[in-house]
Amino acid sequence: MIAAVTCDIIKSRQYSNADRSKVNDLIRSAFNEAIDLFPEAKADKLSFSIIQGDEFQFVINNPALAYRFVVFYRLILSLKDLKPNFRAGIGFGEVAVSNANSYKMDGSAFHRSRDAFQKFSQPKFRNRITHILCSNQELNDQFEILAMYNDFIEQRWSKKQKNSIYLYEKYGSLKEAAKHDSVSLQALQQRIKVSGYSQMDYGFLRHTILTNSILQP
Repeated sequence: MIAAVTCDIIKSRQYSNADRSKVNDLIRSAFNEAIDLFPEAKADKLSFSIIQGDEFQFVINNPALAYRFVVFYRLILSLKDLKPNFRAGIGFGEVAVSNANSYKMDGSAFHRSRDAFQKFSQPKFRNRITHILCSNQELNDQFEILAMYNDFIEQRWSKKQKNSIYLYEKYGSLKEAAKHDSVSLQALQQRIKVSGYSQMDYGFLRHTILTNSILQP
């Protein structure tokens, strides 16, 4: 089982043609940075494809870490010039047709990823940025609750909070992160605490546990 991820840039029409080209470069570079930050997610670098201007797709070979990877990919990208952000539909399943380009692949993972992505077109989901679908409806209901709660937290992060969270994940401890931030260790701890990151981290853990339950024979 793999995770297919279908995304689009939020409010992409606000960018000029020149900026649109730059955003595409940022999307690619942030993806590579996310791979370096979370190699255990086993994101497939060759599967990454941009299509239809503001839409892109890729494959995660460790689906239990797909959601965490997506959130930190989004965080890294939002810290770049132009501050792009994206919505993501994550689908778990199999690959029926393999190809270096994810848009030429086929299988249940890609169908569910597209179905998850299409949910953003519904008015009740217009403020959401993540949907997750697998073959089990009971698990889908739990994924929906996790993603809804975490979307609420994530979309309220300030740039300073995002930067501190990124440094914490990159260096593995608050002490090391503080050395690379512009605030004291105490201030960094407080910034991350009020961001709600610990609650999101618990959501990542629950997602991993739920996804692993699908993988178990």
